[in-house]
Amino acid sequence: MAGVILLTTMAICGVSLWIKRRKLEKESTESIESDVSENL
Repeated sequence: MAGVILLTTMAICGVSLWIKRRKLEKESTESIESDVSENL
């Protein structure tokens, strides 16, 4: 029973970290693109 709870918790944490990382990558690429367009 404890294994099921642990597995579920790990899966939820993994998904939340993945979403967080994707969001940060998207924001960093947008800031880089805006910097490039400002310099042109």
